[in-house]
Amino acid sequence: MTDAGGPVVRRPVRLAQAAVAVLLVIKLWMTVMAPPVGDEAYYWMWGQKPGWSYLDHPPLHAWLLGLMSVFGWNMFSLRALTWATLAGTLWIFWLWAKRLRPDDPGAWWWPGAAIYLATPLFFTMTWLAFHDHLLIFLCLASATGFLLFAEKWEADSKGLPWLYGAAALLGLAVLTKYNAVLLGIGVALFFIAHRPLRSAWRSPHLYLAALLAVAMQAPVIWWNLGEGFASVNFHLSERWGGPLSRLRPLNVLNFAALALIFVSPFLFPAIWGMVRRPLGQPFADRARILALSVLGVSSLALLALSLLAEVYFYWNIVAFLLLMPLVAGWKQRRWLMLAQLAYGLIFALLSVVNFTIAPVTNLFGGNDWTVASTYGWPQVASRVSELEREHDVGFVAAARYTTAAQLGFALRDADVTAIADRHDQYDYWFDPEAHLGQSALIVSDPQIGVRQIEPYFDSLERLEDIAFERFGKVIYRARIYLGTGFRGLPQR
Repeated sequence: MTDAGGPVVRRPVRLAQAAVAVLLVIKLWMTVMAPPVGDEAYYWMWGQKPGWSYLDHPPLHAWLLGLMSVFGWNMFSLRALTWATLAGTLWIFWLWAKRLRPDDPGAWWWPGAAIYLATPLFFTMTWLAFHDHLLIFLCLASATGFLLFAEKWEADSKGLPWLYGAAALLGLAVLTKYNAVLLGIGVALFFIAHRPLRSAWRSPHLYLAALLAVAMQAPVIWWNLGEGFASVNFHLSERWGGPLSRLRPLNVLNFAALALIFVSPFLFPAIWGMVRRPLGQPFADRARILALSVLGVSSLALLALSLLAEVYFYWNIVAFLLLMPLVAGWKQRRWLMLAQLAYGLIFALLSVVNFTIAPVTNLFGGNDWTVASTYGWPQVASRVSELEREHDVGFVAAARYTTAAQLGFALRDADVTAIADRHDQYDYWFDPEAHLGQSALIVSDPQIGVRQIEPYFDSLERLEDIAFERFGKVIYRARIYLGTGFRGLPQR
């Protein structure tokens, strides 16, 4: 395989192999030792209460977590799927490598796998049991199907099974997380930008395949019809505190800066090289057009949204996904490869400290509430169980959806609920009328407080604090309250 500058330089395979091994060991450590992050526990609870869909996201990942609960409420059940999808993702990388460098696929696969695992965005979103690990696998599988269809279509205007298979996988991806729609739009742009595919627009099969992907969203559509389009209202208005109307240009800078940090500044030279020139190899150049189409569609859409709202960097994960199996071919400078691996390894080691030992910020006098609030829940659950026996309570609740889920996971009790200002899935599970007049144990912390809870009880008594310490510092402090005379919740 050659490019404009001559033969592709063989990558430092042994270094890549070592990096892959080390990063996989770190991921395994995180899988076993890191306590559940709030959203992980929240999605686990979705799996315990199967529905057609959910307020925040589509249902596919929750359904799979529900199946995993047959293995019990433990870290294996929570995170085993992340390893299944990682294996599937790396297998697809191998399929690409065999086409990108058929004479020696390992020379392409090992650096590509190392770069992928060392990219902080993908390292983070593939050890956490968020929807993203499944989204990554399904989007990559769908893109592979579209590329194989394109190859067949260019040769003899055939390949329809690949087209429908890719569309079905795209439908599953959207059924996992809504931002997979950006892949679909990127694929449509690919069918325009790649000249040999333009004739496919004259075939009814392209539209039937698109219809298949849309039809697979029937569970989401059905749930929203029954709930007054709650997901639509949540994503377009509620989560932002109202309609998006005011420009926030600083958000764009924040979004771009976080993208640079979490994708890695050492990867962007290779991405820029991919933008500038093809490699001159059919599969690579076809995949390059698709990858750049998705990169452009997703990044521009979220940059535009960031003008109006706070956009999280990982919402743009689809943009960079298809670059990962390819980028090794454009990363010609060895020092950039070394820098990328070192950068990823440092990030991974900091993650180990942050999530399994103590929040780094807290150790230096700050307060990273998001990470700190993952610690100490077994101790809190143990004390809540004791207090349940001491007091005549009708239910247990927490003051935020994430802490309710973490407490419920530690108690192995899917009936722990949330009483919070934020609209969340617990609003659909908890029946206030069935608990009127009851007492409850309420768990909160100094940052969340209980002001939003006080109006719903005749009285609220603080029972005790439970502090979780590391290295002589309080990492997280849970507060347990006894609420008496539950008055019910307002209708949303």
